[in-house]
Amino acid sequence: MILETLNTLMAVPAVIPDPTPVQPPGMEPVSLLVNWVSWAAIVISVIGFLASAGYLAISSFQGREIQGVKGLAIAIIACVLVAAAGTIIQVFI
Repeated sequence: MILETLNTLMAVPAVIPDPTPVQPPGMEPVSLLVNWVSWAAIVISVIGFLASAGYLAISSFQGREIQGVKGLAIAIIACVLVAAAGTIIQVFI
């Protein structure tokens, strides 16, 4: 009984279809917009990271390191979120 159940369960994945995703007609402008926005977000995040690193270097001479560290942490979080969003978008497109 258990052996038959296991054999049935092992055969289930072979029955499930694996369709290839196809973009619906008329979605090319939306894909283009998403691509442009994702590239802009990546560029802005990298610029923010570099600016925060520069601010941290300058503020270390003035004794305001904590503000530079905050900016750098926010920039790193933004870069991680943008990278994760790109991966999530690739799943759906």
